[in-house]
Amino acid sequence: MKRFLFGLLAFSLILCGTTVHASIHTIDFESDTIGEKSNGFVSNDSALVAFSDSLTPPDGLRIEDFGFQSDGQGLGVFGDDESELILDFAVTVDALSLEFGNDDPFFSNEGDRAVLTVFDGAVQVGQTSVVLNRNDILDQSISFSGVQFNRATFLYDVSTDGLIEIVDNIQFNTVDAVPEPTALLIWSGFAAVLVTGRRRKK
Repeated sequence: MKRFLFGLLAFSLILCGTTVHASIHTIDFESDTIGEKSNGFVSNDSALVAFSDSLTPPDGLRIEDFGFQSDGQGLGVFGDDESELILDFAVTVDALSLEFGNDDPFFSNEGDRAVLTVFDGAVQVGQTSVVLNRNDILDQSISFSGVQFNRATFLYDVSTDGLIEIVDNIQFNTVDAVPEPTALLIWSGFAAVLVTGRRRKK
């Protein structure tokens, strides 16, 4: 009887499993103080992601109102040659989007792109790119979804000396695994049956 119950329990857990719930988070930098920020900067909008400049030593991050290049306050990456903006997430993420500006036509060429790359640990799991419209205004966005990741990089892949990346209105989805209610009910039901069976034997 016990073997049957445990087998049925295992089968029910396979069927019911867990449900993945997505929680949307937004960072617009409006609540952050203006000024230079060190690598590992965390916005007041969310403690779940840390921002860094990939250059060593870093040229630095800066929160500022960049005019038409941001929506109010934005985040600038001032290592403009080969630097990337790094986003390290404290949780698993399955979707990310951000708006970008400062695609200056005097420091870029036709066909240059903004590139978003996502990683699971050190392993690259995806990449997407958008051709810059080169109007120097925050009116483009880039996004990635469909796989789970915990790190992302963003840069302007330009054929000139480089551009300062300016990003704003970042959104990301966190992945939370929650047991199905039916699985929990089956668990509790089997526990009650086992306890009752033990009491009857006594």
